[in-house]
Amino acid sequence: MSGRELAARLDVDVRTVRRDIARLRDMGYRVDAGPGPHGAYELRASAAMPPLVLSDEETVALVVGMALATARSGLTGTASSARGEDPARSALGKLTRVLPRPLAATCRRVTEALTTSPEVTVPVDAGLLATLAQGAEQGRTAMLELSDGTTPEVQPHRLLLRRRRWYLLARADDTWAVHRLDGIRSCTLTRTSFAPHPLTPGREAQELERLLPDRRIRVRIRFEADSAAVIDRFRNEEPDVIKDGPRHVILTARVDSLEWAAMLATLVDEAFTVLEPNELKQRCHTLGRRLANA
Repeated sequence: MSGRELAARLDVDVRTVRRDIARLRDMGYRVDAGPGPHGAYELRASAAMPPLVLSDEETVALVVGMALATARSGLTGTASSARGEDPARSALGKLTRVLPRPLAATCRRVTEALTTSPEVTVPVDAGLLATLAQGAEQGRTAMLELSDGTTPEVQPHRLLLRRRRWYLLARADDTWAVHRLDGIRSCTLTRTSFAPHPLTPGREAQELERLLPDRRIRVRIRFEADSAAVIDRFRNEEPDVIKDGPRHVILTARVDSLEWAAMLATLVDEAFTVLEPNELKQRCHTLGRRLANA
């Protein structure tokens, strides 16, 4: 964008633009300028992070947080700010454009996992995420120390975020495997390189279905409540709510345990009837007795 265009957009004169460009360069930002009357300024990736002092791990954590905000916050921009663009997405784009290339590639690998599920409840170390993403990007094997005491050497393929847990999809001994990141005590990249093993989306889905089978329980509950209240309580359980008459809704969800489903149902604070499974009715009765004796 030329100096005149910047000045017009920012409602300042050209001298102010030149002065601000000089200040940015003094701060360490790489701003290139094309010569001649049709030249333009261009902000490029720097050889190192500009003056904001963040470690690589802090940068990864910041990018993941911004990507989660893009996916989940529902933030919207005004017509005067970023021309109505999602502000989280706009800010994320601005940050990644000025990251050093290796760090930008690491952040891209991490945020790719967020297309599956943006929910995070099990904490993991940002440094571990960065190391595994770097291994996948550079094609370097990783030596893992797992919580069970084993130390496999694996070929990182990609990071995954499934049902509020981080996973690593990797190859070892010519077979695919999945490792929970909260079960990895430490990780060190080796000097051994490997050729990538690309997977089609269909083949990857098959491998993940085999390695990460969905063992959650399907439940159906009829509530005397509006759909918003039910969805709010079951928002992390893949809720599907349909109206059943003027004052009732039927919820279908998948839960990790029937005890958890019973607890969530009571938190809706409206009358409900369990449709299936029958075991959930028993859990609700047990919970009711415990609450009555509290």
